[in-house]
Amino acid sequence: MKRDIFLITVWFFLLSTQVFSQGLEQQDEAVSAHGPDTPYQGYLEEKGQIMKIIQDLETTAEKRAEDSLLLGVDPSVIDGLRSTAEHDDRTQDLLADGFSVEELEVLTLLRNPNIRANEKRLQAARESLSQVWNLDEILLQYSAFTEGKMNDIGPMKGKDAIAKKFPFPGLLSLKGEVALKEIEAAGIRLEIAIRDAIASVKKSFWDFRFVLKARAITQETLELLENLENVATARYKSGRSSYQDVIKINIQKEILKESLITLNEKELNFKARIIELIDLPGGTAIGSPSDIVPKGELKAQEVLYTLARDNRQEIRLKKAFIGKMERMIEMSETMVFPSYSMGLSQYDDEAVTRVGSHAMKPTFSTSTNASMGAGLPRMPWYGINDAYIRQTRQKLEALRDDLDQIKLTTNTMVRKKWFDADKARREAALYSDRIIVLSESALNVSTRGYESGKVSFSDVISSYLTWLNANMTMERKISDVAIADAELIRVVGDSEIYEN
Repeated sequence: MKRDIFLITVWFFLLSTQVFSQGLEQQDEAVSAHGPDTPYQGYLEEKGQIMKIIQDLETTAEKRAEDSLLLGVDPSVIDGLRSTAEHDDRTQDLLADGFSVEELEVLTLLRNPNIRANEKRLQAARESLSQVWNLDEILLQYSAFTEGKMNDIGPMKGKDAIAKKFPFPGLLSLKGEVALKEIEAAGIRLEIAIRDAIASVKKSFWDFRFVLKARAITQETLELLENLENVATARYKSGRSSYQDVIKINIQKEILKESLITLNEKELNFKARIIELIDLPGGTAIGSPSDIVPKGELKAQEVLYTLARDNRQEIRLKKAFIGKMERMIEMSETMVFPSYSMGLSQYDDEAVTRVGSHAMKPTFSTSTNASMGAGLPRMPWYGINDAYIRQTRQKLEALRDDLDQIKLTTNTMVRKKWFDADKARREAALYSDRIIVLSESALNVSTRGYESGKVSFSDVISSYLTWLNANMTMERKISDVAIADAELIRVVGDSEIYEN
């Protein structure tokens, strides 16, 4: 018995599927046969435009993010690392052998979990586009399948409600534009995720580089202090200096040894940050970053202001929200605004018995609702809906004011980040061109003078510390240049901040 019921159910399912398919074919044939005259043509044109937009959106957001935020990376590097980024072991081997900042940027783009999450959110937003026409599609199919056909001559057209096209045409397009603005916002959020992740990995790279440089400088200073200790010990044995000189040197050596431990721990911190951004297992071996110098001169501030107003993601995101709310308000207005007609000549393409005792209803309206007033919407909750629209309009105005504030804040942020980058450049040039040369000269002169007894120990130890601080500061400023540039790119929203 159960088996028979199951077979009957399957048979009905197959039969209904066949009828469903035939109904779709009949509807498509009617559309294709009558071209612009078909009542569904306007709907299909709007749907076709949205479908075309869906195809154009396949790679738009990702491509824009790569073009604007990875401008300085050779495209061949991106293509070459795609297969490597798909495997943890290959990525680990690449990092263990040493890496460049460009390789880190690309690996972050391809592997960062937050970026992947925003890519999926963008894809989810794209899927919402098909929901724009789903309800209308179902209603049209229902009309094609169930409505009785009573055409005397000509093609068998299904029901096409005039309310869908008059007095507010293009409602499907409005719904599509709302969905497109949501997709645009999701794409901009993806850009923000890429932008922030790349800025973080750049800063980690340059901090990592500074730690390695600082450790090398500290090791070199320790070797110099050991040589100085030998000289101080020899002078003490000969009675030309006190034992305090040897003690002070040992104090400085212990301080530097402790600094080495701190630098080693900082190195592990930056390695852990890189591992996090690239989504690798904890404890992954990380090699040394390549020894490079930051890029050249910055563009003028006025140019960067314009660039930031055009490209900063937060500004574009706010504009997308404003555009979405504008279209939602327009859709709401179609529900509460008075009609352009009293509806006396509007009637649906329905099968009716026009005359006789079997007449079901008039073909078109023969009266108006005087109690509501001619031309007014017949909606008892009109006042509530209108209040909601007025509330939404105020929120829209607030968003526009927020946009103005973001633009002003952007100018201030660009100014501050440009100042940091310019200051780091000036100080890096100062130390590398003059301070380092002077400190080395002072170190050599004081060392020879101390050996001959012409320079006091306080002067010689001071020259050693000055040389140490000068070299440390120079390497710190070089890294600060690149870090300030990364922050400036993050604020501007585009990597075109350098002069050609």
